[in-house]
Amino acid sequence: MEKNTVTPVRPAGAGAQPLYFNPRRLGHVNLWVNDLKASERFYNQVCGLNVEFTEPDLIATFLGTGHTPHDLGMMQTTKGVDRYGRNGLLQLPGSVGLKPGLNHLAWELENEADLVRAWAVMKRDNVPIDMTVDHQVAHSVYMFDPDGNYNEFYCDTVKDWRSVLKGDMELITSHWDPEASEPFTEGRYETNPALRYVESAPIHPQRITHAVLETDKMEAMTDFYTHIAGLKVVRQTGSSVYLKPSLDDYSHALVLVESAEPAFHHVSFELASQDDLEGALTRLRQDDQDITMDIDLPWKRSFMLKDIDGLQSEWYVTRRAEISLDRRGNTPLAASV
Repeated sequence: MEKNTVTPVRPAGAGAQPLYFNPRRLGHVNLWVNDLKASERFYNQVCGLNVEFTEPDLIATFLGTGHTPHDLGMMQTTKGVDRYGRNGLLQLPGSVGLKPGLNHLAWELENEADLVRAWAVMKRDNVPIDMTVDHQVAHSVYMFDPDGNYNEFYCDTVKDWRSVLKGDMELITSHWDPEASEPFTEGRYETNPALRYVESAPIHPQRITHAVLETDKMEAMTDFYTHIAGLKVVRQTGSSVYLKPSLDDYSHALVLVESAEPAFHHVSFELASQDDLEGALTRLRQDDQDITMDIDLPWKRSFMLKDIDGLQSEWYVTRRAEISLDRRGNTPLAASV
């Protein structure tokens, strides 16, 4: 059973390794799926996420609640065929996305100046970067963690993103040169977003909050997500590490769980209240939806669903009790965090 001893960890940026990024929150999670339309129906009609916009040429759909341009992105697996963005940018090489799973985690930064500063310091320090891109409403830097998970670090460039991204879009993404112009210093994210969910869906989500990754390289992964990604360790036990972004109203944005092999375990969405959660469970059962796990712990109430590819999502509310993983009973570790 998990020993719940909290271990002090040096703060991000301390010591010889510099802090590069400083994300506000987990902006979205992007998945690879086998059947884009079927997956879109599941996350829209069952999970209650709005389809904000689509990118047919990229075979991609973007859904959310309104906190950001999307909480969840999905791209159809490449089947080994390259896909290109605008101006000939090789956006999705056919060598990636061969099976369903995590495409990338996306971390929202305060502004372009912070993003460009991090990029410049990484370039100086020879930290490997995959590419920099312009998504029309965001500028982004992409790179891999030690387990090969893809990460996007981005800043919003358009506050009223719904005026730009809606319906079926032409190719959106092109190359971005971080040195092409003076970076802006104001935050262009929406501070008072209009939240929306699908009223007819069983689940009425509020926002994406965190993701859970399993890893067999806990030390290297923790080092990446603190000293490069800029998250702060707020809790560490023998087999788990909780990492927090800079916004105070997110208790954590990523949990690393020790495992025999690396894997994306799930993405988590917060609901408004326990009444909303119990109502969602009732409606899901009435619709004969398969609830893969019903979790009732002192520190959270949640349930897990699997989409048509078997990818897991958690829908939860927090409780006041402190997390104590040695009291999780038969609930698997990665589902308890």
